[in-house]
Amino acid sequence: MLRTPLALAVLLLPGLALGEEHVVVQKDKQFSQDRIRIRRNETIRFVNEDPFAHNVFSRSDVADFNVKLQEPGSSDSVVFDKTGTGLVRCAIHPGMKLTVEVTDE
Repeated sequence: MLRTPLALAVLLLPGLALGEEHVVVQKDKQFSQDRIRIRRNETIRFVNEDPFAHNVFSRSDVADFNVKLQEPGSSDSVVFDKTGTGLVRCAIHPGMKLTVEVTDE
């Protein structure tokens, strides 16, 4: 599981709560949706339901992360703590793209 500084703070500071968790499934070399809108400090859990590995990452200002090699049946969560729009991709399957819009609303 990916531990961002905010996620670590939640583990260490009682009373600090994150928003909703959204699930995006990876199946047939694609994300279960191509666009998602979430609020700042909400989480996306990326679930690999393919029989092969994925490598979910983003290099955008709104989300700069790399979950590295994600084996079949595993999942990783990412907290989005900045507003804006970013692109999430798979380093192994370049056709996989997910646009994430993060708002304060």
